[in-house]
Amino acid sequence: MLLKICGITWEEDAVCAMQNGADFIGAILVETSRRYVTTGQAKRIFSAVEPAKSVLVVRNMELAKLQAVIDAIHPYAVQLHGHETPEYAMRLKDVKIWKAFNLNALEDLQEAVDFPADIIVADSGGGTGQPCDWSRAAELARQRPVFLAGGITPENVQEAIAAVHPVGIDVAGGVESVPGIKDHEKIKKLCNIIK
Repeated sequence: MLLKICGITWEEDAVCAMQNGADFIGAILVETSRRYVTTGQAKRIFSAVEPAKSVLVVRNMELAKLQAVIDAIHPYAVQLHGHETPEYAMRLKDVKIWKAFNLNALEDLQEAVDFPADIIVADSGGGTGQPCDWSRAAELARQRPVFLAGGITPENVQEAIAAVHPVGIDVAGGVESVPGIKDHEKIKKLCNIIK
């Protein structure tokens, strides 16, 4: 089971996550997010845990701007969290593509099945702290590699994995003391359960 700790805003939190077995570190470049960091901050966070696999989370960023950020930071992947089209995703170079879907309706499920991405993230809206529809996520996970996000905590992660059978877990708020500040004990607990 793979693990991404997302919404990292401090280098120390990234180091804690990696030391305890996280496979991916996520930084959010969405200005409206409570876990927003600048491109420079993301670069420092990722540099603190090289050669860890870094994931930049973006929403509806202009394509040329995103490609410039990719060229400057060299993340392992970008996680698209907005209304990005398949054509948009296919034009990005030198990076893995992850795409988040809210799975609120059956048509969202079919769109997720068809989207040209390396990983699909089954989420509930991004930053809501609410679980997504695990039955739809499980249906998606039978067809695509899926990371499960949305309301995952050390207390419900085993139930979530059993219900969905994802390839990975994507957690932010579930291991925080306040938005953007990770609780190292919660990170350790979650990592111990998953690993």
